Amino acid sequence: MRGLGAGGALIAAVTKWAKDQGCARVYWNTHESNGTATRLYDNVAENRGFIRYQIDL
Repeated sequence: MRGLGAGGALIAAVTKWAKDQGCARVYWNTHESNGTATRLYDNVAENRGFIRYQIDL
């Protein structure tokens, strides 16, 4: 579905739902190597520079 608008449509739908529910924000994680997704995300949201660290237990 890459390049066909599915990602942007999904983000728009989730954002609308979140606004309708009174949520304060929508956010997600992606891998730094995922350039295709990052280009989309840079067009629809603000990258605030956070990096997520994780310890699996």
